[in-house]
Amino acid sequence: MIWSDMENRVLLGLQRAETVRQAAGESLRKFVLISIIAGLPAFLEAFDSEIYSFGSTYIVPSLTGPPFLTIGLIVTGYAVGIAVFSLVGGFAFDRFSVKSTILISVAVFSAATFATGFVTNTPELFASRFVVGIGVGMFQPAGVSLLGDLFFETRGKAVSVWATFFGVGLFTSPYTISPFLPAFRVPFEISGVLAVIILALIYLFIPATFKKVERASGTGFRGIFNRNVVLLSVSIFFFGIALFAGYIGYFSDYLINGLHFTHSSAAVIASSAGLGGFICAFPIGFVADRVGRKYMVVLTSALVAAGSAGMFLLTTSYSGLIASTFIFGAGWGVYVDILVALGQDSVSDTVVGAVTGFLFFIFNVGTIIGGPLYGALLGSNHFRLASTVSVVIPTLIALIVVLFTRSVTRSNIEERPKFLSSPSDR
Repeated sequence: MIWSDMENRVLLGLQRAETVRQAAGESLRKFVLISIIAGLPAFLEAFDSEIYSFGSTYIVPSLTGPPFLTIGLIVTGYAVGIAVFSLVGGFAFDRFSVKSTILISVAVFSAATFATGFVTNTPELFASRFVVGIGVGMFQPAGVSLLGDLFFETRGKAVSVWATFFGVGLFTSPYTISPFLPAFRVPFEISGVLAVIILALIYLFIPATFKKVERASGTGFRGIFNRNVVLLSVSIFFFGIALFAGYIGYFSDYLINGLHFTHSSAAVIASSAGLGGFICAFPIGFVADRVGRKYMVVLTSALVAAGSAGMFLLTTSYSGLIASTFIFGAGWGVYVDILVALGQDSVSDTVVGAVTGFLFFIFNVGTIIGGPLYGALLGSNHFRLASTVSVVIPTLIALIVVLFTRSVTRSNIEERPKFLSSPSDR
């Protein structure tokens, strides 16, 4: 009996007494544990998307099937899966068990990403990437909602945990796939195995119930539209275009075929985006909780715009591209999550999942446009024109729009973590 009680205290996912919010608020140790476990799916998302992005130049030409299923269109299929199911993941957070939503979606993701390594033709690749997108689309808003809705005072730090793991995935994945090219099966097998491990950790350490509050009524989307959310949705839409046009879709192609870098050099350049996110995400999230999330959204937008200009317009040198891609990654690594956190600040606690899913949905509508737009403008290796129109200009628009948002300083969450309370509050 004593061992059983001890096990339940350590393995939070096996006990039924405490909610996620109660457990996370008890002590800094539990808050850190829950935040880390909840943030691990971000590593999977980045690792998978980057090994596919970096390897797509070799994967697609090696397959049989319809030639119209090009790099850009297959990336678009992935983005469609994410976009459609982002709304599902956000809705499920407000209505159902967030733990079950994350477990199911990571399981779908892991099966499809594993299957990507075994495709033999372009229709199979399109289908596997679409299903990968379904999994990401569900666990992305659910995971960021869980982290961001723990406590108002920790929202920036918590969502930056997601961004930090995302940066680790971006940084490690080019080095994982590069040694195997032109073969590509092993990295996707590694991703599938890692997903199984992360599933086990979520099951063991995330409590079944998130918070003891009344569920949202109605559709769940009626209370999310205000000035901030509208402006944030415009900004994240244009960022989505730029991201999937210039980085996820064609950056490796630009480096290898446009600038004629070797695989290893291109891998180092591409990985510096993940390094930027890994190094900068948590400090930016920490400062966001101190000075206000709006100011860090502006800062990260500026970093993305500056990095994009450097990557595609201002330099073609190896060191210059590393620096520019690092700056881009430092912004991208946490921009989406801090922007979503500001959106969460701007609505009622009961519709945090809905606003998170909506913002991710709008972001991914932009990503659907990005790949085909870049491909249509590319023509005969006109990388400069394609990059200016579909990457640099959209990032500038994304920056300008967030300047007009309002800072939110009043908490929309009643609970406050005990480890942040003063002695007189305890």
